[in-house]
Amino acid sequence: MLPHELPPPEAGPRAGDPADALAQARRENATLRESLLRAQGALAAIADGVAVTDPAGRITSLNPVATHLTGWTGTEALARNISEVVRLVDAGGLGVDPLREGFRDRDDVMSLVRHDGHVILVDGAVAEIHDDARQLLGYILTFRNVTAATRLARELSWHANHDPLTGLLNRRVLEARLQRALDSAGRLGCRHALLYLDLDRFKAVNDSGGHVAGDELLRQLAMALRRQLREGDTLARIGGDEFAALLENTDVQQAAAVAHKLIEAVEQFRFAWQGFGYRLGASAGLIEFSGEGLEAEDVIEAADRMCYVAKESGRGRVATDVLRAVRPQHPTAAVRPVPATGRSVRSAGPASERRS
Repeated sequence: MLPHELPPPEAGPRAGDPADALAQARRENATLRESLLRAQGALAAIADGVAVTDPAGRITSLNPVATHLTGWTGTEALARNISEVVRLVDAGGLGVDPLREGFRDRDDVMSLVRHDGHVILVDGAVAEIHDDARQLLGYILTFRNVTAATRLARELSWHANHDPLTGLLNRRVLEARLQRALDSAGRLGCRHALLYLDLDRFKAVNDSGGHVAGDELLRQLAMALRRQLREGDTLARIGGDEFAALLENTDVQQAAAVAHKLIEAVEQFRFAWQGFGYRLGASAGLIEFSGEGLEAEDVIEAADRMCYVAKESGRGRVATDVLRAVRPQHPTAAVRPVPATGRSVRSAGPASERRS
């Protein structure tokens, strides 16, 4: 070979060789398959249900949790509209479009109607899928079963707000609503009333029938008292045999009429236990309040004092008063609650019906 001559080129694949293109395609296909398997593995490992759709909302895949929650298999769900598979219903019983109306807020909880008709509670989120050019490729919907958690939260909330024995509201809720009523009285000049009801002769039931009898009596009596009040009135059990009713937008005369109704309901109530019959009585303290500067505890204490006055006056009576907040002239002095009128004690019925 002369010095200026080049060696002949080695034999190899030519540009556009079909074998080379096939090999490249196989490598790309293997890479895509690996990516798909990794994505499927990730979806299967997610603890939430995941549904993927095309831009029209037709399902392209469900992960195992989604098939379990909806009751649809992946094959059954494929190409169906997501509203058919993930059937969401709001609190009013209306159907919800999962992609456009569902889970707008993070705390949204909706009912999911499964393929077999059973209903569970779910929360979730919706996201759009875009390509690099911002073209819509589809949607991804994630959701999870919160039935047990929601029921537990509701039970805890119920127990936090209710008396476990009678099912009536408890003192904490009464105080909160009473403070709200005080605020509205100060802002709007409304008049409200608080009624404090104490049972008479309840101790005899506990002494003769035991606490089980006393508990059952309170449960039954609570329902009888609730029937005497308006829908918006607040009835709470605040002690062993003590109840309180917040009557909003009511003056003292109207509230006194309600107090007499409650006392009459107690006196007409008959309780039977193990062959014995029991009759009760009740006394009530009633406070009308309005204006600023009062606290919930001020009103409760005033109503409690009036209830004591009613008992001392012969029982079966209603003692009323009006509570106002007095603002002192000195700016640093505290606002103090004082009765605004003389006390009034009224019998709830004929004296012959009063028994100690």
